[in-house]
Amino acid sequence: RCVQETGINAEYMGIVHQIKQSQKVFLEGQTMDDDQEIKLEERRKTVREQAYYMKKAIDTANLRDALRYSTYMLNELKAPELSPKNYYILYMQVFDELRVLESAFREEYRRGRRMADLYESVQYAQNIIPRLYLLVTAGAVYIETNEVAAKDILNDLLEMIKGVQHPLRGLFLRYYFLKMCKDKLPDEGNEYEGEGGTFKDAVSIILGNLEEMNKLWIRMQGSSSNRVKREKERIDLKVLVGENIVRLSGLQGVTLEIYTQEVLPKLLEIISSTKDVISQQYLMECIVTAFPDEYNLKNLNTLLERTGSLNPNCDIKAIYISLMDRLADFSEENKSEIENITQDMDIFQMFKTNIDNIIEEQGQTMELRKLLDLQVAFLNFTLKTYEKRTDYVNQILKSCVVLCEKQSSTSFDEDSLKNIVKLLTYPLESLSITILSMDEYPNLMNYLPFTKRKEVAVKICQAVISTRHPLNNLTTVNQLLSFIQPLLKEEQSFGNQEPYEFEGEQQLVARLVHLVENNHPDKVFEILNAFRQPFEAADEKRQFYTYPSLIFAYIRLARQLKIYNETQGTYKKAGNAEEGGEENEEESEPQETQAYLKPELNFKVVFEIIRKLADSIASGNAELGIKLYLDILQIISECDPQREHDEFSYEIAEAALTLYEDEISDSETKRVIILQIVGVFQILNCFSEENYDTLVSNITQYLSLIHISEPTRQAEISYAVFCLKKKKRYV
Repeated sequence: RCVQETGINAEYMGIVHQIKQSQKVFLEGQTMDDDQEIKLEERRKTVREQAYYMKKAIDTANLRDALRYSTYMLNELKAPELSPKNYYILYMQVFDELRVLESAFREEYRRGRRMADLYESVQYAQNIIPRLYLLVTAGAVYIETNEVAAKDILNDLLEMIKGVQHPLRGLFLRYYFLKMCKDKLPDEGNEYEGEGGTFKDAVSIILGNLEEMNKLWIRMQGSSSNRVKREKERIDLKVLVGENIVRLSGLQGVTLEIYTQEVLPKLLEIISSTKDVISQQYLMECIVTAFPDEYNLKNLNTLLERTGSLNPNCDIKAIYISLMDRLADFSEENKSEIENITQDMDIFQMFKTNIDNIIEEQGQTMELRKLLDLQVAFLNFTLKTYEKRTDYVNQILKSCVVLCEKQSSTSFDEDSLKNIVKLLTYPLESLSITILSMDEYPNLMNYLPFTKRKEVAVKICQAVISTRHPLNNLTTVNQLLSFIQPLLKEEQSFGNQEPYEFEGEQQLVARLVHLVENNHPDKVFEILNAFRQPFEAADEKRQFYTYPSLIFAYIRLARQLKIYNETQGTYKKAGNAEEGGEENEEESEPQETQAYLKPELNFKVVFEIIRKLADSIASGNAELGIKLYLDILQIISECDPQREHDEFSYEIAEAALTLYEDEISDSETKRVIILQIVGVFQILNCFSEENYDTLVSNITQYLSLIHISEPTRQAEISYAVFCLKKKKRYV
């Protein structure tokens, strides 16, 4: 027991020690932040004071004092104790004040002072930081005078600022140089081209500055034990280095040829010269985003090969995704141009080869969601670049299936499942029902849980409906039904669903039936039967939405049979092969060729199927059942003028009236429905005289039982009785 208590006490003391250490680290961090704020505010106060005196000297045209106070102000940029974030805040304050001094230099030039003398005089500042900031400021104004070639001043400044090798100070000094000289670079068509230099000089200057800034940026990492903190500080300052690439991409003289032959090779050389992960990652991303997409597309192979040779710790996936997303947008906006490019380059194979290499090298260590992120971007690019290449899409899906096969069940987190849904739904937007022919599509879908499969099924239905693609092939319909199985049956493990969601899903399924279309009744009959099979296996709440659409589809089939019979078996072509959908053997025959129906397809079969479906609806919804019975009677009357189905019609009418008598209790509902029955019976022609008399007598009796006090409603009933008796005389 003593040993046990001793162990517990030791464990307790260990926890207490950890808590105290955490508190100590937190308090030290809090104290450090407070110290930073105090020191930053002290330096900002000094900057404000010296800037005030500098402006006062400028107002009195005392340039000597203005330079003296500006030197005091710039001395604050030594600031060895400030963090990079706070140093940036201080730098921006100084930068704003130096714009005032820049304007003063211009004013001095207008008063007659030689800029060469001013450019020389600022170099007498004692400290190197103020001296170089003043030199860059004066140099920028000196270039504007056109008294000296822009390239000479820029190269001179570039050489001078090498004197500051402190990583943080040097980085900001070079950033200031870049900002001040951004519109002073000799470029194609601007005022500094010619004697001031060429755009190639500008390219050389920016690349030289980038190379030095990159080295300083990497040196910020140092050998500090706090690696994470240093990396965060470097990432916060990455835009300073990236500004060089932005300026480079903005030069008018950097054409596709110059970019391919001079700019890109040098940029890739700078990136490859170090093995720093943060530097390589960011500079590659800058190249992808800064330069025109057409340039990167033409140099795609070079970019992909060089990306593959980066530090293994670089997130190559992110670079590829960024590149593919941009090229996908470019393809969508420049379809004619991309078609010409793809004729000369196999872009798909370039990407696929390199992506396969990434998966092979990093597939064991990289999370599944990240690998699927890459495939989603690749798929998006492929769909926009190769719109009709379903084989390419299938290859990507196959790669994803292979990926999923190698994963354990725990690898499929929520993000991974979302990516699989994207892989399955993205092709629907452009390929629609064509996805049903992809053999890898269902294989990938099998890795989704029921809820995600249902989400994909909804997207498939929406895509097919939005394109209004006719469902004219039994094989296609069977594939479609297999893909939307989650909408056709209940899953026991699936929880409760909102009624409006369920209704929306079933309405989508019902709308699919209305897309069934084929020039031959046999084909339509087969397709409708394919829909009927899973509908009948479903529960009643689904049948309430799906059966009515199926009933009306069979009614359309009955009308198609009627037309067929009127042509005495001659196949009457309703349209050409393109309009009627997929061409088959029957459709390719001449118009007068005999195309006899299969024995099992006739009016009796169709009517019995419709009756069976309507009975199922009527058992749960009497009002809807009566309306469907009336629709059936109308199609029988339309297709059977010889009254061959008299008894069958009588049974349906009797079922409707029985429902009316037994199930409808509300007086207003009874009135509306009986008037509908009367209206339909006026146009029916499918009963024998005896059966019609019996039915009319029953309807008249129901009419007499309706007690309504309003004169208008009484007139409606009286008129209905009159119409029935009048119709009876002509039967």
